[in-house]
Amino acid sequence: MGWGETWAYPYAAAELIKRNLAQYALGKSVTNPRLIHQAMLSAAVPDRRGQTHMALSALDIAVWDAFGRSSGLSISSLLGGALRKEILAYASGPLLPAGEDRYAGFEQAVEGFIADGFQAVKIRVGIGAKEDIRAIEAARSIVGDDATLMIDLNEASTIADTVALADATRSSRLAWIEEPLRHDNIPGYRRIAEKISVPLSGGESFCGVQAFRDVMVDGSLAVLQPDLAICGGITEAIKIAGLADAFDTGVAPHVWGTGVNFLASLQYASVLSAYGKSPSVPIFEYDKSYNPLRAKIFDPRPDSKGNIAVPDGPGLGIDIELEALDEYVVESWEVAA
Repeated sequence: MGWGETWAYPYAAAELIKRNLAQYALGKSVTNPRLIHQAMLSAAVPDRRGQTHMALSALDIAVWDAFGRSSGLSISSLLGGALRKEILAYASGPLLPAGEDRYAGFEQAVEGFIADGFQAVKIRVGIGAKEDIRAIEAARSIVGDDATLMIDLNEASTIADTVALADATRSSRLAWIEEPLRHDNIPGYRRIAEKISVPLSGGESFCGVQAFRDVMVDGSLAVLQPDLAICGGITEAIKIAGLADAFDTGVAPHVWGTGVNFLASLQYASVLSAYGKSPSVPIFEYDKSYNPLRAKIFDPRPDSKGNIAVPDGPGLGIDIELEALDEYVVESWEVAA
């Protein structure tokens, strides 16, 4: 048995798995995940950058987990061995609440991240120029001069506004600006990159290595952020890491969804090449929103240096108890050979 996840459009993914993809995995040996992945990609010919990749991500992660559990090895060991036993984590949050004051509780949340031991923080912005500048300056004041600070615009900005925000917050020394534009507006990202000194990051919504190839050739992103539960799973993410190596570009996985993606991404991050200094990547995204589907599976705390340890048990690294998630199950089904 292995655990997998895709958190994007789960009902559509379920139908694709049941009706199209499961046939390529059922009855096959889990000791060759790449062969199963290749077979599943054969069903993605008309959908090379979309829902099929999201659906097969779940199966691919599950196959790697099952391979690890059957062999007694962690996924990182199966990938050739970890380059690190722990990784610097950044607190990702807070999510901005709906209502008149979108930054309500913002400073208290950032203070909580630092109290929890994080030495790197990524905040959400994109409400308005004055409000965003104030929030960024407040965050820098809270985290201190030595901490790593990033911002995420969640595709909510424009070229001109992003350039203006970068100029207005130079003193806050942002480590990166994440997804200021729609993720597929590659020419727009290039225009921003030519005008500011702050690195741009993105890629969480990209499916397949070809999508990352385009931004690498373009040179617009300084940090790639594949999400294992969307991009095509661990097998595809390893291809993306190789592409990044060829272009001397860092990878910092986007980590969302449940504890399954969290654990898979830790295994992946442990084998990535290191690049850069501010920040040094890989660096690990730790969702700090209310997320029981992550916390009930794995809820580590940073050590004194802001790192979290990579579990070294078989497969994903730890045993996952299905019973802990019983109250959140809304549908279950089985596909047999």
